[in-house]
Amino acid sequence: AVVSTQSTGMINTTTIVRIGRQQVLLRQLQEQAKQVATVRQPALVDSFNRPHTYLRISITERCNLRCQYCMPLEGVNLTPKAELLTENEIVRLAELFAEQGVNKIRFTGGEPLVSPQIVQLIERIKKIDGIDTIALTTNAVTLARKLPELVDAGLDAVNISLDTMVAQKFAFITRRPARTLQKILKGVDAALNSNLKSVKLNTVVMKGLNEDELCDFVALTKDSPLSVRFLEFMPFSGNAWENKKFIPFTAQKELIEEQFGKLEKRNDVPTSTSMNYGVEGHVGSVGFISSMSRNFCGGCNRLRLTHDGMLKVCLFGKDEVSLRDALRSNSANCEEDLLEAIHGAVKRKKYSHGGLSNIQSEMKRPMILIDDHRGKPLQAFRGLKTLSHLDSKGQARMVDVSAKPPSVRCASAVSAICLSRDAYSRVCENSLAKGDVLSVARIAGIQAAKLTFQLIPLCHQIPLDKVEILYKFPEAVSHGGEAVSHGDEGRFRIQIFCNVRCFARTGVEMEAMVGCSIAALTVYDMCKAVDKGAVIVNTKLVEKSGGKSGHYKAQ
Repeated sequence: AVVSTQSTGMINTTTIVRIGRQQVLLRQLQEQAKQVATVRQPALVDSFNRPHTYLRISITERCNLRCQYCMPLEGVNLTPKAELLTENEIVRLAELFAEQGVNKIRFTGGEPLVSPQIVQLIERIKKIDGIDTIALTTNAVTLARKLPELVDAGLDAVNISLDTMVAQKFAFITRRPARTLQKILKGVDAALNSNLKSVKLNTVVMKGLNEDELCDFVALTKDSPLSVRFLEFMPFSGNAWENKKFIPFTAQKELIEEQFGKLEKRNDVPTSTSMNYGVEGHVGSVGFISSMSRNFCGGCNRLRLTHDGMLKVCLFGKDEVSLRDALRSNSANCEEDLLEAIHGAVKRKKYSHGGLSNIQSEMKRPMILIDDHRGKPLQAFRGLKTLSHLDSKGQARMVDVSAKPPSVRCASAVSAICLSRDAYSRVCENSLAKGDVLSVARIAGIQAAKLTFQLIPLCHQIPLDKVEILYKFPEAVSHGGEAVSHGDEGRFRIQIFCNVRCFARTGVEMEAMVGCSIAALTVYDMCKAVDKGAVIVNTKLVEKSGGKSGHYKAQ
């Protein structure tokens, strides 16, 4: 009996000489061939021979945050419900893509966790033959609460978007209360302590805003199997993208290596968007997604399906194909039409988005509306291009002061409160039931000046060397031996001065203005029981020095 075997692909083709065993071996061969036939080969291959096995599905345009780089200041016009894909339509399209070789699906938004159908979608699509991985990209505001049922439904991996771990910066970036940050951090912990196969943290790096936190994020990988990935800031409509906010991944990497030493390169799969590294002694990993300075288009295997059924083959591409319309056509050849549309779009896919120079020159759609260009610049301020806190499109921005040399900066501001004779006398005699008005107001003013960056969103956090609150009183009554001035119109005016000094790259005018204003408000609060007619007037900058604009003194 002679048995010879030669291997072809995954099937062993066996030539049998012994006649008595021929039928048994042939049956085994047929079964083996049947099993191989069930392994789907990628059918969605573009003209550059790139197979597409990964589909990102946006299931909603709604979001519970308002991140500045994602959503325009004025918001977006929501798509009518009738134009959105239904749950059944999403599942049907997922089945169709799976038949064409897609094996990974990621749910995005908007914020996918605000969608009431997210759990059902995960559960239904995980059951589709050929789908190996279900992933989710989320801001994690509600993740801690919803994670158990998501995992039970079949969720395999989660990417969490978080750009800062400083509460005040978080409030500025997201236009939402600072306390929301704690919900997100709880979501990160919940994900790391779950049965998820992969947990990644995505951070958009913006110069002058959060590059000082890169090492804080890297430190999270010390004891946790967390992959922290830093994304280059990308241009979308309404996000006030500018060159000076952009930090290439090479500069990000250098900042990290200054503290942690040389990063260890790790192997990347050909389709990876991230260049992955490790820190010696750390359990997790660090990645850089260089969409702008060094694209990763050569290994792209991604397709995008928007919430209203548009197929996008490239995040930055203008071309879109409506699968929703084909799906709802009720044509006898509906499936053939869909496949033709999908394959045609993939075949027309360009090799690359063209890099930084091409992208920044074009007006892109808002990130949250990845399918159409509905966001418009804020028109009311379009002509005010010389204001430092507005960009050329009229969008508010935080001024980048990193290139300015530090110097001594001083500012003095004043605010006045006009009180009735009775209220004024009680303040000076320290006889109000609430306590020592002037001492409390002084403390409040000093504290407010130090916290100006938390109260005024576009102000920088500045280490102050000196803050003082001084009072001037009417001539009729003196207080503490300080200078006096006249009251008017039957009321007595207390002037409150705030003087601030620092050594920094930007001025402290706002700190002085906030200090005297809050001190005046504190006086009002403590006196309102006896004088509800008290009026705060004439808050203004008195004098400033230092910086490029030099010295200023009010007339």
